Amino acid sequence: MGAKAKILILGTYNFENFGQHLINLEVGDITVDKKQDEIKEVVQKLSQFKPNKIAVELNNGKEKELNEVYSRYCQNNSYLYNETISYRSEIVQLGFRLGQMFNHSKIYPIDYPVDLPEELFEYVEKNLPQLYEKFMRIIKEYGIREKEFIKNNTVREILRHLNDPKRILNEHSNLYLHLAQVRSIDTYYGVDMLTQWYRRNLYILGNLQSIAESGDRILVIYGAGHCKVLQNLVRDYNKFELVDILKYL
Repeated sequence: MGAKAKILILGTYNFENFGQHLINLEVGDITVDKKQDEIKEVVQKLSQFKPNKIAVELNNGKEKELNEVYSRYCQNNSYLYNETISYRSEIVQLGFRLGQMFNHSKIYPIDYPVDLPEELFEYVEKNLPQLYEKFMRIIKEYGIREKEFIKNNTVREILRHLNDPKRILNEHSNLYLHLAQVRSIDTYYGVDMLTQWYRRNLYILGNLQSIAESGDRILVIYGAGHCKVLQNLVRDYNKFELVDILKYL
């Protein structure tokens, strides 16, 4: 068996808007000079990993479109407006910059979206009011803490925070696994939602496996909410070696 592919998973926030579902936090303008300098610092740190492939959170069916934009970015050292891939996104701000730095010919989209059941929160609110109140309080407190942290820290400090193992474990427990208990007599609403979430991460793993070769050094740039599941899957696959992201932040 050849050398394992080394996988570096960077859990990130949405540079355009933190969260798209229960938690929505404004993160400010990532294109201002101060934030651009902070992003360049992160890129320089990540470059020490020396990735030979970069994988990002975008539907793998959009590979052609992604790499047309990336190719123009590398050729002209500038971004051409595209509805699918925003200039402000972490795909461009981190992925494109690193890819250009290492003369990568392409960027790899490895996402495969799934539909999460919408009935979950409707059922909880109607039938389990105490659990609903507790969960929404957790969400509110979480949002306040994250908003303050983002407001008062640099991009690198935010990413170190998001990739802290203790924070990842607490988020996975409190915002995901906590919902497994939501059920009626014959319908496991919470388990159904979690099944779809884990299913999506298994699709991501499969797409990552399909691009990985022996000895690769792959940087995976993904929403931090995926970290716990993706890290576990990468650890458990014997052709991959999970690399500690905090060594590169």
